[in-house]
Amino acid sequence: MKILLLLAAAGLLYILQDLIYKTFWDKNLSVSIHFQDKAVLEGEQATLTEVIENRKLLPLAYLNVKFQVSRNLVFQNMENTSVSDFNYKNDVFSVLFHQRIRRTLVFSCQKRGYYEITQSDIISSNLLMTSEYISTLNQNTYLYVYPRYLNIDCLDVPFRKMIGTMTSRQFLYEDPFEFRGIRDYTSTDPMNSVNWTASARTGELMVNVHDSTSSQEAIIILNLETETVWVYEQLHEIAIRLAASISYYFLNTGVPTRMICNGSDCITDQVAVIPTGSGLRHVNAIAEVLARIDLTRTVVSCTDQLHELTNKMANSTSAPLYIMISNSMSNSLQDAFEQLIKTGSSAMWIAPLYEDMELRVRKVPNMEIIRWEVNKYEN
Repeated sequence: MKILLLLAAAGLLYILQDLIYKTFWDKNLSVSIHFQDKAVLEGEQATLTEVIENRKLLPLAYLNVKFQVSRNLVFQNMENTSVSDFNYKNDVFSVLFHQRIRRTLVFSCQKRGYYEITQSDIISSNLLMTSEYISTLNQNTYLYVYPRYLNIDCLDVPFRKMIGTMTSRQFLYEDPFEFRGIRDYTSTDPMNSVNWTASARTGELMVNVHDSTSSQEAIIILNLETETVWVYEQLHEIAIRLAASISYYFLNTGVPTRMICNGSDCITDQVAVIPTGSGLRHVNAIAEVLARIDLTRTVVSCTDQLHELTNKMANSTSAPLYIMISNSMSNSLQDAFEQLIKTGSSAMWIAPLYEDMELRVRKVPNMEIIRWEVNKYEN
C-alpha cells in the first residue's frame, strides 16, 4: 500500500512539475542577442552579445538558445556552431531563478555586407528532461561590414592633376569656415567681414580673410556588369573597395562627392545611387550603401545610366570630375562615357583586371586610364 501511495505521489509530483514548467517556463524570461558594434571594416573583429535573464522563482536547468548568422562572420570559438549555408549557433545555459547571464562571442568579418539577426529559438524542458518546450523570439540587431579601404597612394598624383589644390587663393567662392587671417579694411569690403574685436584693439578697421575653396564635384561611377558568362566576383569586390577608398579620398580632401552604381541594394532593392554630399557623415553613407550591394542580384545597364546622366549634365553649369570604375570595357559603355566626360572638366577610368586580361579602354582627351592589377589568389 505504501509503495502504491509513493508511486501515486511521485506521479502527481511529475504531472504537477510538468504542468508548472509547461505554463511558466517562458514567463519573465528574456533572451537578447545583439551586435555590440553597428559598423566595422572588412577583415576586422567584432563581438556579439547574448543576454539571458530569468526574472522568476522557477529555475531552468536546461535552456537551449539557437540562432543563425551569415557564414561570412566566423566565430573565434566554433564550439556549439555548425556551418552550412549559415553559421548555426546552438548555445546551452542553465539559468537559476532571478539570474542574468551575459555571454560575449568574438568573430571576424570575412566579407563586406549587411548582416542581421531577426529571430532566435529557445528550447527548455521540465526538471526531469522528459518534455520539451519551444518558443521563437524576435530579434532586431544588424551589423554593417564596410568594404576594406585600399592603399591608393598611386592615384594621388593623377587625382591632384585632375582637381588641383582644393583650397586655393583664387576667387571661386569664399568659405566662411576656412579662416586665413586679418588685414586692413578697404572700401570694397562688406561690413559683415569686419572684425570688430581686432578693430578696437588696433584703432583701425580690420577685416577677416577667408580662403577660397573649389566648388568642383566628383562623380564616381561604379559598374558591376560583366561582358562574359563568367562572373568575376573578386574583381567586383575590388571595384567596390576602390569606390569606397576613392570616395574617402575626395571627401577627406573637401571635394563634394556623388556615387552612381548599377548594383542592387539588398535592403531597398533599388540601384545603389548616393546624391552629392560632403563630410564624415557622407563617408559613412557611401560605405553603408557599398556594404549593402548584393552581387547575386541583377544589375541595370550602366550605359543607360551614363546616357541619363549626360542628359542631366548637358544643361548644368558645373564641370564635375568623372571617375569610372569598371572591368567591363564594351564599346557601347566607352561611347557613353566619352559623351559624358564632354560635360565635365576631366575624367579617369580605373579597370580592375587580372594579369592575363587585356586593357581595352580607348585613349581620349582629358581622361586618365589606370590599370588596377588584381592577384586572383588574394582576398
